[in-house]
Amino acid sequence: MSTRGHSIEIDATECIGCVDCCKACPTKAIRVKDSLAVVIPELCIDCGACIRACRYHAARALTTPTSDLKRFKHTVALPSLTLYAQFGKDVLPAQVLQGLTEIGFDSHYDLSWMCEMLGGATDAYLAECEGPWPKISVTCPAIVRLVQIRYPDMIPNLLPIESARELAAKLLRKKLGMRLGLAEDEIGVFFITPCSAIVNSIVAPVGLEQSYLDGALSISEVYGALRQAIKKPGKESPAEEEVSPSGLLWAMAGGEIAGMRNRNTMTVRGVRDVEYVFDHIEAGKFQSVDFIEAYICPDGCVSGQLVVEGRYAAQRNIQQLCNRLGTQSHVKEEKVRSMLREHFFDLEGQVKARSIRPIARDLRAAIARKREEQAVLDRLPKKDCAACGAPTCATLAEDVMRGNASVEDCVFVKLATLEQKLEQKKEG
Repeated sequence: MSTRGHSIEIDATECIGCVDCCKACPTKAIRVKDSLAVVIPELCIDCGACIRACRYHAARALTTPTSDLKRFKHTVALPSLTLYAQFGKDVLPAQVLQGLTEIGFDSHYDLSWMCEMLGGATDAYLAECEGPWPKISVTCPAIVRLVQIRYPDMIPNLLPIESARELAAKLLRKKLGMRLGLAEDEIGVFFITPCSAIVNSIVAPVGLEQSYLDGALSISEVYGALRQAIKKPGKESPAEEEVSPSGLLWAMAGGEIAGMRNRNTMTVRGVRDVEYVFDHIEAGKFQSVDFIEAYICPDGCVSGQLVVEGRYAAQRNIQQLCNRLGTQSHVKEEKVRSMLREHFFDLEGQVKARSIRPIARDLRAAIARKREEQAVLDRLPKKDCAACGAPTCATLAEDVMRGNASVEDCVFVKLATLEQKLEQKKEG
């Protein structure tokens, strides 16, 4: 079993074993045993599909306890751009940022300019890159995890540029440390997240030895107190902070490529569409595309599992905020290219395939085991009903070969066996 930390748990007191989460999981990481969903750690990518699918709120994200803020002399709120979309079109980013300091943080940081810079860095990188094509965005950490587990041959396709949140946190620690005279470990940087995948990217980062973020609180956790702070009667409006309209669009699918010069790009979102496109990339298709922006959630970050505002309203709010802010930009292309040459945007470590326990030790044994697995699968009805606790008949066959299940777990096989026994009894 993997010791890697995860950001999702199943509440045994709420779970009824309905198999909805089991069928929704893109990496088939959930089984239902004795009317309880059980997660296989080495297969889980913390995408939150189980949270979205669970009608009984048994699957939940593990965010940072607010008590952790007390460990630091200075705390910084680094909000996802999705947070700006939660309060309607008339609440400006400056009001949201000021509200974060009023509910307990010592300071805040707007992420939109870093996102715009990353768009420029991606353009510059693609202009000099020699492939393999297409390059795939690493903004969504669940996408990176999915590639590690299901599409390891596509790891070279991942864009080797760090996420905006990690780069911002790295920069903040140095700047605040110098300004406040504090050691970097005395400064706590906390992300306000729309999803469980980002929580996990902090607990167990990919391409980093340790995250520059100290934890994550969900948007839904801070929403109530933040809304009260924003709507406080008689409160003066803060001076408007400069926010990048281009960067602000990163809150929703399509926003990352919207500010890029390279138009040989595409956006794919949602588990099924991502799997469809990635299957084709693995088969050698889409090589004429330079860059793919991919999200596990159906509309990007605005549709994360830990938000409050509905995704359609949130997209409208972002678009109207962008229209209100205009088209100003202070990001200089030459400066971004210089930072790219200095490796400011680079991933610090290598992205590696996630090791899954092999079913056999060598090729000969693997072929033999595969034949046995096919023989097991031939005994199953191929209805993929998940009544056995595995998401598909093929998955049950794999579990049988690993010794974690029995063919008799299938209700149809069990019924057929009972009918056979009854017939034999009658004949006897």
